Amino acid sequence: MLYILAMTSKKIALIACVKEKKSVPCAVAEMYVSSEFKSWMDYAESWGASQIYILSGKYGLLELEEKIAPYDVNLNIASSQERKRWAHGVIEKLEDRTFLREDYFLVLANSNYSEYIIPHLKHYSMPLNID
Repeated sequence: MLYILAMTSKKIALIACVKEKKSVPCAVAEMYVSSEFKSWMDYAESWGASQIYILSGKYGLLELEEKIAPYDVNLNIASSQERKRWAHGVIEKLEDRTFLREDYFLVLANSNYSEYIIPHLKHYSMPLNID
C-alpha cells in the first residue's frame, strides 16, 4: 500500500454525513455534530488527507467551507436507483476536483453511501466497519 500512496497525487477523504446536525444554516464543517462524525473527521486528518469531502444525502459531495441548511435526507432508506443517481452526481463533482484513477481515497461511509462510488476509484481503503 505504501507504494500505491507514493505513486498517487493526493490523499482524499470521503466522509458520510450523519443524522445529528445543527438546526441552523452553517458551514459543512460545523453542521454535523455527532461524536461519531467528529471521530471520522479526526481519523481523516490524522491519516493526512489533503482534502476532505462530505457525502451528503441531500447535497451530494460537499466541501467543508460550503454553507448549507439543515436537512433530513438519508440514503440508508433510499432505493437502489436513487442511490445510483445520487452517486452519479458525486462522481461528476469528484471528477472536477480530483483524479479518480490517481488519487488515493479514504472512504468513511457505509455501503449505501459508497457502493456506487467505489467502482470509480482506483486506489481506496475503507478501514472502518461503518455498516
